Amino acid sequence: MYHPGKIIIVYGPKDKSIESADSGTQALLEMWDENMITVSVDPHLSGKIKKDDVVLVDYTTPKLNVIKLLKSDTAKQTWKMYKERYEKKKPQQPPVQLTKIRQQPYVG
Repeated sequence: MYHPGKIIIVYGPKDKSIESADSGTQALLEMWDENMITVSVDPHLSGKIKKDDVVLVDYTTPKLNVIKLLKSDTAKQTWKMYKERYEKKKPQQPPVQLTKIRQQPYVG
């Protein structure tokens, strides 16, 4: 299964604001359904992708593993984007409080 997304930030292994445990490239994406995710980039595409490119993401079972330590502006920008997206998705109004209605017992 594949979903389209737009590249927001590319995290390359040679970026000075990143310490990397691997030689791979990852990308922060805004998906078509307004979700935001960070995914690995295939090595054949890692040197070609850039901000605002539209890509197809393989949505099969994910592998969760820390592979990059983001620093300084890269860390701040990434954190800010995720938090802003989360705040945007939260309901703007508090949920409606339901009150219990007292009922007269059945008289029959």
